[in-house]
Amino acid sequence: AMFCPNDPCEGKKTLDCQTPKCTTKCEKPKCALQCPHDVNMGCTTVCHEPQCEWHCRKPKDCPHPKCTMACEQAPDCGATSGVISVPPPLDPGMEKVGNSRTATKKKIEWTIGDWGVCSTRCGDGQQTRRVECSDGQDGHCPGPRPPTSRTCTSSDACRYDVGEWSECSARCGPGTKTRKVTCNGPACHEDKPDTKMACTGHAETCDQCTMTVWGGKGFNGWERSFPVGEYSSAELEYQGVKCDDVSSLQVVGDFCEAVTYEFGDFNKLHPGWSAVFHQGRYDAHEIESAGAKNNDISSFKVRQLPHAKAPDTIVPIPQFPGAGQAPGVQPKSGAATAGAVGGLLLALAVWA
Repeated sequence: AMFCPNDPCEGKKTLDCQTPKCTTKCEKPKCALQCPHDVNMGCTTVCHEPQCEWHCRKPKDCPHPKCTMACEQAPDCGATSGVISVPPPLDPGMEKVGNSRTATKKKIEWTIGDWGVCSTRCGDGQQTRRVECSDGQDGHCPGPRPPTSRTCTSSDACRYDVGEWSECSARCGPGTKTRKVTCNGPACHEDKPDTKMACTGHAETCDQCTMTVWGGKGFNGWERSFPVGEYSSAELEYQGVKCDDVSSLQVVGDFCEAVTYEFGDFNKLHPGWSAVFHQGRYDAHEIESAGAKNNDISSFKVRQLPHAKAPDTIVPIPQFPGAGQAPGVQPKSGAATAGAVGGLLLALAVWA
């Protein structure tokens, strides 16, 4: 015999449940009587599981009918009989709820995991995540597959790249050093190192003050060097300087100044031109451009300036042979005394 359950929807038509139109085809049970050769041992009814088929049309929201069969008592056998129950197969996406008359359809959807960490800790990288269809078949899930990767930007490990300090901006005295400081990523969270620092310049020529003159052609003729002091025409002649043959000169010292005069008495009794030279090398053309005419320098003064009165433009000058004082060349007592007194007054003025 074949038995089917009542309507799963119990006659109620709702959006969630519709009575399926199903047909169930089960073959009749095949029961046989097995008796041993010794009839006195008794007989047993043997029933084999039937083959069942279900044919259902939409909707699939309700379970298939349940098919059962019972083996009737075989003749001349005991009163016992076995009952075999065959459960219906389940469609993909269906789940059985115990022995209830209702069943729910499992929703097929994308299962999306959390985004992972960025592939880099400083700069642009990639993040990935797990995306799977709930039934294991991507084609069963609705819509396009959500992205599994995206670009990301991280600054957790970004640091500052720090360059070397520059030379002091001042050759002598207070100045500033600078350096390049750049973040190696989109953002740096640590305190930015300083890009500027106070410094004090100590060039070799900061405390030097000498003037060297050459005669003849360029810087290759006779040469005399003079420290701080005042040198009249008589003094220059004593030192071997040919006043009308000065072709070039050099002043060494960041705070050194040389003033040249047309006449040998520093233009005291004979007004004439005067020219001022600061640290640098000057050829005949440059000497004349500064105001010294016809290369005729009859007297000059070499003096050390206070640091506060240094010339606006200081040109670095390399040291050349002979730039210092020539051996045996010293100002005479009058010039030396004037230089010493001038230096003392300068020191007192700076100290005050």
